Amino acid sequence: MRHTPKESLQSLPGYREQAGLWVHGEQPQMAELIALHKQYGLDSNILRDVLDKDELPRLEINNGNLYIFLRSILRTKHGQIESAPVLAVLTPKAFVSLSHMPVFNQRKIAEAGQALPTSERGSWLLATMAALLADYEQNVARTARYIKDIGNRLRTHEVNNNDFIHFVTVEDNLGIYSLNLTNMMIVAERLKETKVAFLTPEDIESIDDIILYIKQLLTSVQSHTRTVESIRNAYTTVANNKLNERIKRLTVLTVLITLPNVFYGMYGMNVALPLQDQPWAYLAIIGFTILLIFFVYSLAKRYRLF
Repeated sequence: MRHTPKESLQSLPGYREQAGLWVHGEQPQMAELIALHKQYGLDSNILRDVLDKDELPRLEINNGNLYIFLRSILRTKHGQIESAPVLAVLTPKAFVSLSHMPVFNQRKIAEAGQALPTSERGSWLLATMAALLADYEQNVARTARYIKDIGNRLRTHEVNNNDFIHFVTVEDNLGIYSLNLTNMMIVAERLKETKVAFLTPEDIESIDDIILYIKQLLTSVQSHTRTVESIRNAYTTVANNKLNERIKRLTVLTVLITLPNVFYGMYGMNVALPLQDQPWAYLAIIGFTILLIFFVYSLAKRYRLF
């Protein structure tokens, strides 16, 4: 807890009746949720929803308590984004934050809250949202750098198939960003419209900043999605052009190889043929086929067949 902006946050053991507390939990167990239910009169069914990894952002008001579900994200070592719920509860006595994943800890919320007294529950709710959005911004920026690197490598033909296989992961990540941010923006807009005693006029103004922040992140995600599609289309076009050029070369090469075989095949037949009794016939046929190959090759180059 913190009474004044100049104080540092103090950790209090156990559950207290004192007003103005901030209660934070990471990967809470059922026994801890039951204790919160008994201590602050919170709805046990809503509290249990934080254990559901697929719980979507939403806002509920029950018995004078405000419940807001948000979504946190975590990047795995393979570059995939995992998402899990974060529950923020505003009660008359305390601000409660529960995180399904340990990666979203109280330090991030405290840094976003800076010197806010813990009695300002609405401000701590907005600090939690700001901390979550900062994680999104960091991961979106990291994804953008990867996409830019692939785009630069495409210009030098260094892109391989593994890069485009990884693009599937990138698109999945962008989809997670877009879905979660869209849902959280809806929650923020509903929070602004909801008349809650915990929120001050300054908090309502700050919600506008949160909504603008989310819109900017969504615009960035949409831009990166279009960039990924452009890179894939460009790579497909380049690959098709290369394939067409190779097919043309193989076609011309096949024709050049086939021409001598026509004459060699004729003189391999057991029938009477012109010049078959001449000692210079072999060299004449070889020379003629070589000249024919060069003639057909020059003709193909002239008409840009390859």
